[in-house]
Amino acid sequence: MVQDDSRPGAVSPNEIARAKALLESPRRNDGAWAALAAAAFAAATSLALAAAVILAPPP
Repeated sequence: MVQDDSRPGAVSPNEIARAKALLESPRRNDGAWAALAAAAFAAATSLALAAAVILAPPP
């Protein structure tokens, strides 16, 4: 059995650092490209719908 000089139940600083690292939320670096693509798609769709409504013959 290995002798440990620390108090019973004490946690080592390495274990504390590892626990803090595991509890941190992951950082995402998506950027603005996804939002820009969604906005461009919405704009193109709305322009296509507007053109279809304007160019459609009256009933």
